[in-house]
Amino acid sequence: MALLETRGLKKSFGKTEVLRGIDFTMERGEVISLLGPSGGGKTTLLRCLNFLEFADMGTISVNDKIIYEGGIRMKEAQLRANRLHFGLVFQSFNLFPQYTALENITLAPKLLGKGTADEIKEKAMELLRRVGLENKAGNYPYQLSGGQQQRVAIARALALDPEILCFDEPTSALDPELTGEVLRVIKGLRDSGTTMIIVTHELEFARMVSDRILFMSDGIIEEEGTPEQLFNDPRSEKTKQFLRHSILD
Repeated sequence: MALLETRGLKKSFGKTEVLRGIDFTMERGEVISLLGPSGGGKTTLLRCLNFLEFADMGTISVNDKIIYEGGIRMKEAQLRANRLHFGLVFQSFNLFPQYTALENITLAPKLLGKGTADEIKEKAMELLRRVGLENKAGNYPYQLSGGQQQRVAIARALALDPEILCFDEPTSALDPELTGEVLRVIKGLRDSGTTMIIVTHELEFARMVSDRILFMSDGIIEEEGTPEQLFNDPRSEKTKQFLRHSILD
């Protein structure tokens, strides 16, 4: 049984059709990277999975249960419950500047009553240790580097135990020297069996960390396969052109 399945997801903004029918499945513990040119629909797909946008058509299923069907309005309680299946790490961190690193991580669990105050704090400190920032618990975002802020954002996304962790270009806002520390954390999550969907422009990282790669272009999945197949023997001309230009860049 697939952990995640989407069927026929479509999304338009005005007259612009951004997703034109997305079908894919994902197994528990799998890491999928989404590659493709800007405007191909990768971020919109992530936002639809996390219910920051709502697909116009199609279905999203988790554990063989449909949790979303395009065009059917969800009640607020159902929406909150469905969002808990997913965690999203944004490219621009999106930490609350008025809260410390620890408070950023504990805020949502406290609001949702996910344990006692002591239990929530203990778990948050463990997550900070996991991303190598235990000694930064009391720091505010402005006191952290971009890489450290992104690692706090990863810990925050993990705090609610999502079944699927999603990353939207997690290193695109970072200087090159800070990219490595974030990629090491993501690789550690992969090694521990975390299920992840990663939108990335880091081709070598995608090759190293992914079980499967989906190449998206013009609102569809143009091609999918293992990293070896997609990088070494792509079938689609669009995939070939993208890889050629990305390597030249």
